[in-house]
Amino acid sequence: MPKDGQAMSSLEMRNLILEALAEEDKANTPYGMTFKMYGYKGCVSDLRAIVEYLAVKHNIIDKEVEFSATAWGVPGGMRYYKRNTNFDDDELNLFTEEVHQLMFQNVLSPGATRNYGDDWPYFHVTKYGLECLKYKDVLPYDPDGYLRRLSAIVSVDEWEKFYVAQSLRCFNAGALEASIIMLGLAGEYLAGKLIDAMDAFLAKNEQALSTQFSTALSGLTQISRKYAEYDKILKEVLKQTDGSGNCKYPALKSLSPQLDVPAKTVYATFLRLTRNELAHPTDVRMDRIECLTMLISYIKYCETQHQYLDFYTSNT
Repeated sequence: MPKDGQAMSSLEMRNLILEALAEEDKANTPYGMTFKMYGYKGCVSDLRAIVEYLAVKHNIIDKEVEFSATAWGVPGGMRYYKRNTNFDDDELNLFTEEVHQLMFQNVLSPGATRNYGDDWPYFHVTKYGLECLKYKDVLPYDPDGYLRRLSAIVSVDEWEKFYVAQSLRCFNAGALEASIIMLGLAGEYLAGKLIDAMDAFLAKNEQALSTQFSTALSGLTQISRKYAEYDKILKEVLKQTDGSGNCKYPALKSLSPQLDVPAKTVYATFLRLTRNELAHPTDVRMDRIECLTMLISYIKYCETQHQYLDFYTSNT
């Protein structure tokens, strides 16, 4: 049963399953056994046990009973909430549904060789699945892993790391509104860096657009309005051509499919509005799923925005 009374989402369960499959530290499992130790093969009961353990560890559900020991690869019996599992019926059903979804996506496949069986409840992680585990969704329940992924972005500075670290601490403490306020500050700080870098880039490479951008920014104080002008000038930069009529900045244009301009604007605006609502006395309340979704998506957003930032910096 979830600690906050809110039903666990499919997103949370999916992330827990991927985390359980990828876990290499046996100290983070209930019986000191990992899927890596067994060649990424096992029984559904092995996976469910680790997922349940992680759900308790991450304070997603309450611990009602001790984890019942079982041998690896041995199908478990019936599960009963508060008798031999900390998952209630809805969570057990959700676990099964998400496992089948991962099978449909070819992350898992029924059956496992050697001492297992040819079909369900035995399974193995496919070659494609092993690649997915290397790049599994960023989980805010693992602040160190999340921050390692963030720190891998070369141009991320200490202030960005600080805001995001504070957001993670708030999330894991159950302070969801505070978590989004801090994530919003990180987003606004990044937007400010993009605006300044674009200004310097234009001053060196596009004098006419530089004047246009400076005029547009003149007198603006709100970061949201400045970002809107940044969005407009970026579109103009992408229209520039060389003497042969080709795109003048193909490297910059190539970034658009990764996160197009409307997507950047929508995400930045939604994050800002949510942060502003929460920062003032209102009836707005975040739920855990909204907060989790925004934290997971922020890493990809940040990675792509920093590619834009790196382009401006290297061409200034």
